[in-house]
Amino acid sequence: MSGMNRRAILKAGLISGAASISLLPKVGTTASRFRRRRSRKPSVTGEKGEGLFFGYVPFTQECPTPATATRLEGGLDRDGNTDVFGGDSQVLQPRPAQYGEDGDRQGPSAPRSILRFDEDHEPIPGTGIGREGLHDVANGIAPEYGHFGEMVRPDLVDEAMANYGTDQHAAEFGLVIESAKHQFVPDGPEVDVFTYRDVAAEAGTGTVPGPTVVVKYREPAVLRCYNLLTGDRDTGEWGGQQNGTHHAHETSIHLHGGHNTAHADGYPDFYTLAGEARDYWYTNCGPQQTNENNLIAPIHGGDLPGEYAPDGTPETDGNFDQAWIPTTLWYHDHAMDVTGFNVTQGLVGFYLVYDKREEELARQRVIPEIGGKYDIGLAVRDERFNADGSVFYDKLDHNGHIGDVFLVNGKVQPYLEVERRKYRFRILGAGNARIWELRLSSENPMAVIATDSWMLPEAIEADSVEMSSGMRHDVIVDFADYEVGEEVYLENIMIQTDGRKPKKVDPDNPTKLLQFRVVEADTAWDGDDGPRVVSGTKIRGRDGEDLGDGWFGQWARIESRELVNSREFRFDRGAGAWTVNNRYFNPRRTDGDTQLGYGAEKWTIENTSGGWMHPIHTHLEGHQVQSLDGVPVLPVIGLHDSAAKPERRFNQDLTLLHGGERGEIRVKQRTFTGPFVMHCHTIEHEDMRMMAVLDPQFVESISDEDYGLIRGGMTLERIDATPPLDGEHEIEPDVSGVEFEHDLFEDGCFMLEGGEYLYFEAKDGSAHLFDTKQLDRRGVGFLSKDGELCDFDMTRRGNRGRIK
Repeated sequence: MSGMNRRAILKAGLISGAASISLLPKVGTTASRFRRRRSRKPSVTGEKGEGLFFGYVPFTQECPTPATATRLEGGLDRDGNTDVFGGDSQVLQPRPAQYGEDGDRQGPSAPRSILRFDEDHEPIPGTGIGREGLHDVANGIAPEYGHFGEMVRPDLVDEAMANYGTDQHAAEFGLVIESAKHQFVPDGPEVDVFTYRDVAAEAGTGTVPGPTVVVKYREPAVLRCYNLLTGDRDTGEWGGQQNGTHHAHETSIHLHGGHNTAHADGYPDFYTLAGEARDYWYTNCGPQQTNENNLIAPIHGGDLPGEYAPDGTPETDGNFDQAWIPTTLWYHDHAMDVTGFNVTQGLVGFYLVYDKREEELARQRVIPEIGGKYDIGLAVRDERFNADGSVFYDKLDHNGHIGDVFLVNGKVQPYLEVERRKYRFRILGAGNARIWELRLSSENPMAVIATDSWMLPEAIEADSVEMSSGMRHDVIVDFADYEVGEEVYLENIMIQTDGRKPKKVDPDNPTKLLQFRVVEADTAWDGDDGPRVVSGTKIRGRDGEDLGDGWFGQWARIESRELVNSREFRFDRGAGAWTVNNRYFNPRRTDGDTQLGYGAEKWTIENTSGGWMHPIHTHLEGHQVQSLDGVPVLPVIGLHDSAAKPERRFNQDLTLLHGGERGEIRVKQRTFTGPFVMHCHTIEHEDMRMMAVLDPQFVESISDEDYGLIRGGMTLERIDATPPLDGEHEIEPDVSGVEFEHDLFEDGCFMLEGGEYLYFEAKDGSAHLFDTKQLDRRGVGFLSKDGELCDFDMTRRGNRGRIK
């Protein structure tokens, strides 16, 4: 078996032995169009539901709503460690950025190794993957932490100092990644899944989706992730909770849509390894504002004082680009090569950011209370299951994972009781490869108020919305239009049977995903549901527009005068894998050296892989689509000669390219140096190398003053903790946090894989089987100092082609 490659290894050792159970494709569907006030009985196969998922009759279990993540106490005067097993943790210990060799170091510290040794090469107690080793926070915090104090809103600084003893963040959360038991249907089997658990909850109570994080705009947060997916999880040391795969799993959390430093962005191999913890520092802000005169976006802001408006009045802080203030984000696993598997197993969750404008909309009752009972996240996905009820995943299928059972918030076709009033649904396409076309069965329109991570200038009523993996649509549905006792369904009318692409939109053959049961409104409600949300209802408004309520518009286009460069990215297929510009993804090579904080770039993104579809996702910042196949995308309501649906004409972080389609998008790269990735969000495609690296770098010709580095008479250093990604330099341990102590192990890469800390290696007796030779032939993989095992050859096929 010594010659096995990665795919053979996965097939031999890691695929579940249980046979896949293929379920009826029309579970909960009907052959005729469902209209309001017709029969409300779900259509099933057989009078008793024979042939359905373990006999489950659709829409007989309640749809859960994700719990809100616990905001942890500061713990400045608290003793002891965080108890990730006991479920009563209210504090992060050690304090973020106060760990290291001396135990009380301020600022970034070198990472702790997986297992540390003394001079006699004996293991040091308290390190490794044991219970005590978790407290090392082995991967540290973003090296940029400590250099961006202005990220915290001025009105939150005193609170941050009082609670956390720092002006670098104003909130703290803890997530535990663990294997837990989950029931997809009430009478079905309890099976192992991967979950995100609130650190303040009891062990084994993780949920799918994970807890929803809620923060204010410019309220930076530290989220500590504890990875308990160790191979020996079922031993007493780990609390006796079994990890069904019996293998260590690496993870890397990506906050999808966030504007964050590279080291908190979930770069594919900036792992949190099994038995370790990492502190993610999320800024929860938008990018710095571009100066329209010199096209420079300062790193630390401009000359404005950084004021933040009091309640009820508009934002006045011009240092940050208000066109890109986030709202509905989500977090998910992003670990290299195994993202598809980890996400399928359950590693997803919502992350909400709100600002003064959104609070004002809630005050006016244009939208429901933010994060309240009428503001609900709905993660829709499709799965296949093994005969024992566990989730099926074919690691050799790189076309895209498609399921035949449909879930909302981790439950198969549930129901949700809704009152006769206004709701906000934050709908997430949480599947790996499916393209959805979602509508209400009543055929009443939904009012779209946000797409992906950002709210729209004005609401747009849509009969249906198209969603790929990772896309979000925030919609307002007013159930006052319905009578008590009525049942309305969220339906999918896109027909798709494989990962290649959908076959067609078929309005006469819907698949029902979620049943809404209309009930009386809460008697405590005053009956005031605010204005009706229709097309044209002002949400953020457009730049310079007087909204008539004391606010001025915030959304702005990226103008052609801002363009300083152009690039082309071709998404193609080669040798059974996926490429960008004929290159396989390489975490140590940049595919574009973008200029940090200078102007905007025009990117041409083209799908040259035939009939496949590719949803293209940009990290660091979103983008605005200008044209598709030469047809302009017009951000104007009421004009129909546009290549994109009306709700997709504004800010996006995902653009779906149909087969042969060519799009022009405009992108800015501001505030933080790289590396960042841009990739297809059909997750099996990104796992199989359809991913490129962008490495924003300081522009030498831009002065320190223009970059905002001269502050208070001092000149700040240009922060870039990453070596150049030229395919030749080894990445430093304090960047990725996953390599071993170099003074003890000459070849950190070999020891990392040899220690069974990466999921894509397996055992054959006592021998370890590596895929590094296979990766080397593809021009990818890890570097090592001696070059014997982990170097790659820059002349190999995976490195052909240059980006102009």
